[in-house]
Amino acid sequence: MKHIHLLIVESDPLVLFSIGQVVRYFDNYLVVDKVDQVDRAIERMKVVPVDLVILGGQDNIDRWQKFEEAPYKAKLLLLVQSPPKELVQEAISFGVWDMILRPAAPERLRFSLEMFRYRHIYGEAIECPVQQDRLDAIFFPRERHQQIISGTIRNSEMLERVLQFIEEKEQPQSAGEIAGVLNVSRITIRKYCEALVNTGKLHVRNKYQAKGRPIKQYFLS
Repeated sequence: MKHIHLLIVESDPLVLFSIGQVVRYFDNYLVVDKVDQVDRAIERMKVVPVDLVILGGQDNIDRWQKFEEAPYKAKLLLLVQSPPKELVQEAISFGVWDMILRPAAPERLRFSLEMFRYRHIYGEAIECPVQQDRLDAIFFPRERHQQIISGTIRNSEMLERVLQFIEEKEQPQSAGEIAGVLNVSRITIRKYCEALVNTGKLHVRNKYQAKGRPIKQYFLS
């Protein structure tokens, strides 16, 4: 899959750090830049294409419609604090991707980015003649996501084994470490772990190494 180009507009360093921690969870999001103002974001979008803009800060939120002037029509994810209902209604009318209340819960932001990723995956995979189930996967990614979750957690015994293993170890574990002990493929274990993350029973973090890609580690909520 091609990278999803992400532009972050936020002036608060702590919020930027929090967003960065969530984005690191995904392999296919590419942060093209981090800026503090809407005008700088639009200038940046004249140079590089952007698929999604995470927009925070009250001054920036007040000017979110200025993105209509941008050369690339990116989707917007607004981080807002106590928004009036008029803002919510306008956001819906203009096709804003999502709106999250500040302070943004990391799991809520991750869920939004994951849904956006699903839309891109199924949008790129569309073939002719177009089938209704493919359109449903694009336009109703949340429903598609729930189907995937339900399809991966049918084996309740395996879920309990994964949870018990992590609980006994009392420290974060990778899918490979779990798979080696439970004698199940790493891919299968990762599906179970991801399903457990999405249901709130596990958390996930990246363990960075001197070389190579980071390893995802799972731990109890």
